[in-house]
Amino acid sequence: MPFFQEVTFPKGLPETANYIEIKEMSIYHERMKYSVTKNTSLFRYQYDKQKLFEGAWPIKDGVSVNAYLVQGSEKTALIDYVEEGASFDEELKELGLTVEDIDVLVLNHMEPDHTGGLRDFFKRRPDIPVYCTKIASTELISLYDKKDAHVIKPMEELDLGGATLAFIPVPNVHWPDTMSTLYKEEGILFSCDAFGAFGETKSVYDDELTEEEKNLLATETERYYANIVAPFSNFVLKAVDSVSALDIKMVCPSHGILWRKDVKCIIDWYKRLATYFAGPREKEIAMLLSSMYGNTKALADELVKRAEEAGVKMHVVRIPDDGASFLLEKAWRSEALVVAAPTYEKAMFPEAVYAMDLLARKGIKGRKSMFFGSSLWSGGAAAEYKGLAEKMGLEVVDAIDYRGVGTEADRAKVFAAFDQILEALK
Repeated sequence: MPFFQEVTFPKGLPETANYIEIKEMSIYHERMKYSVTKNTSLFRYQYDKQKLFEGAWPIKDGVSVNAYLVQGSEKTALIDYVEEGASFDEELKELGLTVEDIDVLVLNHMEPDHTGGLRDFFKRRPDIPVYCTKIASTELISLYDKKDAHVIKPMEELDLGGATLAFIPVPNVHWPDTMSTLYKEEGILFSCDAFGAFGETKSVYDDELTEEEKNLLATETERYYANIVAPFSNFVLKAVDSVSALDIKMVCPSHGILWRKDVKCIIDWYKRLATYFAGPREKEIAMLLSSMYGNTKALADELVKRAEEAGVKMHVVRIPDDGASFLLEKAWRSEALVVAAPTYEKAMFPEAVYAMDLLARKGIKGRKSMFFGSSLWSGGAAAEYKGLAEKMGLEVVDAIDYRGVGTEADRAKVFAAFDQILEALK
């Protein structure tokens, strides 16, 4: 399995993890508090799996939203918050605290999945000091009318009393406002959206994951990266260089599990995902498949068999059935892209056009590619594909419209183009 090493799993869940079902709020379905160290707590909410993350991305296997509390001998800092309609009142109560006991609010990133609840929070704590980047300070005003934030300097430190926080700007991972926060004494990096993942797990740490959870995160980490972070991969590489020079013993992202046993695993994993932007990538094929009545799919099925015989892994994602989010995940890692879609009213099948537009927006470029698809009374999909592929900088092998089920000559052209792609991947 990619990037996961063999680990020993403890029996059951950590006794200090307190999971509470949520019935009164629609956006989340579960919450928990967990003690990370003697003075560091994780506050976690689990999204309702029926929702779309960022209003766009399906999360049928869930996603967590993580915030953290660090208690020094002199001050207590809350790192990030939660979406509108929720608060950390119950989690604080379990620690014998209230919102009045929070001395500093650290905002690594202003996106509302981490800050939406601040509108109500600031009504209760209007004068709380906020530490954030300069860009975040302007967004804080625009979103919540909160002025006078403390704008951090790179590697500026905040002493909480035996607990020192250092602020590390990581712009464009994935917003320009983003920073990570390092708890120096413990070597804990609160990395924000960097090193995050989709997928809900009962396990808190990488060395607690069950085999089922490992299988889930193997794909959901990559889908999260492709959907959320991919266009900013050059900035991810810079961020990886920045954090690799630090003494990090634990990575605590804003989404997903906490990494304590194999910190290098998630950092190297993100570095590898970032290199897919310019290449090299895996010698695999992603197929965008749309088919109205089965004529395009019939030929696509034959290409699947051809790839299997050649020993080349091909990921087939049906559009719109499976969803463009999942196509993006597979296309991001693959060196080749095959588009199979019918003509629809003298142009390419609309859902396939949308999927290609999404691939372009997220930085899919430089792949070997081909197109084929069935038409009947007009054709036109191949021409539209060529225009889209040119904008994406794809290396087009061929683009083939054929009538109905296609002739033997049509099939031969499709096979010949596909064989060129297979040859290129050897």
